[in-house]
Amino acid sequence: MKRTAETDRVSMRDRLADPTLLDSAFAVAVGVTNGQMRYRLAVPVGGSRRAGFLTVANDAEAEATLSALAGRQGFPSVRLRGNASAHGASRTVIWGEDFPRSDAVTRWRRLGYSDEAIVRYEQQSSGSL
Repeated sequence: MKRTAETDRVSMRDRLADPTLLDSAFAVAVGVTNGQMRYRLAVPVGGSRRAGFLTVANDAEAEATLSALAGRQGFPSVRLRGNASAHGASRTVIWGEDFPRSDAVTRWRRLGYSDEAIVRYEQQSSGSL
């Protein structure tokens, strides 16, 4: 399925412990594909959500995302995670607290996901579904 700000919104509504954070979320224009502007949804920190991220296709999209988020309420410490491994490689823009890549449960909690969403993730990861 093609990712858009609206598909991101639906997905996040199912994941967040506090879906009212979506009231302050906004669509970030990240780039153009086939003559059409592409958008991703940026969800602010708040409550149990202490961090957020968007993974975008390349450096130009990362710069556009950094620019859109810089200085906005709910998006503290906006930065790029790591270095690009190759020109044109995907990049991840993060805000708020750092979160571990290796400990999925801690990462999902820091992202403000509900206990139910975390259980679903663990079941899918272990093949229990």
